[in-house]
Amino acid sequence: MIEILSALAALASGFAIGLFHFLSLRFCVDAFTGGKAARALVLQFGRFAVTGLALYGFARLGALPLLFAALGLLAARAVLLRRERKADAP
Repeated sequence: MIEILSALAALASGFAIGLFHFLSLRFCVDAFTGGKAARALVLQFGRFAVTGLALYGFARLGALPLLFAALGLLAARAVLLRRERKADAP
């Protein structure tokens, strides 16, 4: 029972991390296209550092939490991509 709860917590945490990771991508793109390359590189490094450290933490907890965190991250990506595609559709 505890493994199921920890897996669901990892799924929710992975989803939140994915939202942070992919929503902050917009700030990186805006900085790059706005001519602020140094700021964009710092933001990019921060995005990868937060995501990488979070996934490392889940890996330290075991394979099941890491798997569910990665699934949550991919679910957040799918949700945000679907939202962006609907926003761009005429």
